Amino acid sequence: MYFPFEKIRPIQQELINDVTHAIDTKRHLIAHAPTGLGKTAATLGPALTVALEKGYSVFFLTPKHSQHQIAIETLQKIKQKHGIDVKATDLIGKKWMCSHGGVERLSSKEFNEFCKSLREGEKCTFYNAVFGTKNQLQGSAMDMLMGLKKKSPIHAEELFEMCKEDFCSYELASLLGKDSQVIIADYYHIFQPSVRQFFLGRLKKELKNSILIIDEGHNLPSRVRDILSAKLNNFIINRAAKEAKAFHFDDLSEALENLNNTFYNLKKSALKNSKEAFISKKDFIDELQTTTQWAYEDLYSDLESASAEIRKSAKKSFVGSVSEFLEMWTGDDAGYSRILRTKLGHSERQMIELSYNCLSPAISAGEVINESVSTILMSGTLVPGEMYRDLLGFPENRTDLKTYASPFPPENRLVLIDTNTTTKFTSRTADEFQKIARDCIDIVKSVPNNCAIFFPSYYILQAILPFMEGKTAKEVFIDSSELKKSQRAELLNQFKLAASNGNGGLLLAVQGGSMSEGIDLPGDFLKCAIVVGVPLANPDLATKSLIEFYDYKYNKGWDYGYTHPAMTRAIQAAGRCIRRPEDKGAVVFLDKRFAWGSYLKCLPPEWKPIATKLTADKIKRFFNSQ
Repeated sequence: MYFPFEKIRPIQQELINDVTHAIDTKRHLIAHAPTGLGKTAATLGPALTVALEKGYSVFFLTPKHSQHQIAIETLQKIKQKHGIDVKATDLIGKKWMCSHGGVERLSSKEFNEFCKSLREGEKCTFYNAVFGTKNQLQGSAMDMLMGLKKKSPIHAEELFEMCKEDFCSYELASLLGKDSQVIIADYYHIFQPSVRQFFLGRLKKELKNSILIIDEGHNLPSRVRDILSAKLNNFIINRAAKEAKAFHFDDLSEALENLNNTFYNLKKSALKNSKEAFISKKDFIDELQTTTQWAYEDLYSDLESASAEIRKSAKKSFVGSVSEFLEMWTGDDAGYSRILRTKLGHSERQMIELSYNCLSPAISAGEVINESVSTILMSGTLVPGEMYRDLLGFPENRTDLKTYASPFPPENRLVLIDTNTTTKFTSRTADEFQKIARDCIDIVKSVPNNCAIFFPSYYILQAILPFMEGKTAKEVFIDSSELKKSQRAELLNQFKLAASNGNGGLLLAVQGGSMSEGIDLPGDFLKCAIVVGVPLANPDLATKSLIEFYDYKYNKGWDYGYTHPAMTRAIQAAGRCIRRPEDKGAVVFLDKRFAWGSYLKCLPPEWKPIATKLTADKIKRFFNSQ
């Protein structure tokens, strides 16, 4: 078996055996595998072994680009240790591999239209350097491809650096992918139906001959629902009308101005005094046709044609955004909700938004999973496994649910539930916020080095913050929804540096935010994570329709649509602490509801939480015992 390291730990061996069995018998595996187990090596190793033996392809799928690196490093170690000629291709979104400037601001569909117009007009020098003007692989590109094959496996960013000055990186990566046994890609490549068809076609691969390894699988249900959903608001329509006018599509500009009136008419008739309401497919189409005096199909078809022309000179097209929504709106009703609502947009201006919301990720995921040889869904947050099996459409008779033990010494982790306070909506008073702040400060004072507090929302963070100011000697770092990606990265870096200062740092962030997932804070970088409140979704129509749908389909609407997604966000935030076997740290769930049965059952069984009202004392004794 092609394992990258000299020794296999017992818990890894158990996972390896289960992965091998699943692939050999064409079954599926949902693996709750705690942090530190070595999931990537324990899944890629056996999957590659069987794939090379039987001629399968392996797709290693992640929700973020940053998570590709560990898969590439694992494959590099396998190649080096076993001396095998393993080829792997790391593919990220096409626009992130493009040498043209400014494309990162485009949506995927907008970029694809922009790219298509350049290729068809023979205006992309990078594409032409690969295929010329007669769609034949050029000699210099062939030489580069041979070099990439020899160097494989390499990260997408390294491939881009090698190719960006002369060649289209994505085209060369796709050519490399045809000869690769392993493809590392984003969820989007496989679970967006039209993208999947194009993607697999380019790689000359089929799902029926493919093993899927899905990393951070707790993200997949919501990610697939997002992929299959669409939104349109009056701000976008206004911009589209101006854009159409600027490009002399006067008839379409007028139609778009009337489409804006469609939104206002629906607001009056459907919302009345409410902020949101369900709306039928037919009601919107009828109102659009009445207001614009266009046939629905003719309007979105002409908008699509106009957007193609606009993108020949402008990368982004708002006209195209409207066209894409109108096309998606004609989709199925089963497994979807349609909602009209008003909300505050930028500059506190009222926005009217129409949304087509996917409720059932199984619509796309089930088809993919059932067609594959074997799908391995893994994460440290897959409790309960039955929920992920149901939501994603895994066949019950061909799916194994497994929970693996934590490789970390249990004495190195303290997990407490502080039952003194709550952020429950009916309890959100200044007095309660002050109590939460006091409890947090008492805990923070008991923790050496760095500490992080994760709130259920930015609103709650800002409400509690005044009661905490000036109460800790630690340097305070505050996340904000306004921060750009680069600013947030710098904030995190400064927080890590604070660990080497006398008192350490205190990070204030939110559950479900980028600071609470996908980042490693081992050792002194984070000694204690405090999770304040249960991050339940707003009880709006979107949430209610999700609960009702899951209740109808699985008889578990409240669990699948409300409680469990919130607990997944809370657990992910808590999981930023204790990232290595030698780490020692504490996790505090600060809300009495965490001790309730419906919430408690969602916590990983290996954590063994203790409910208490004496949290700071227990934390102090825990760290003093080191």
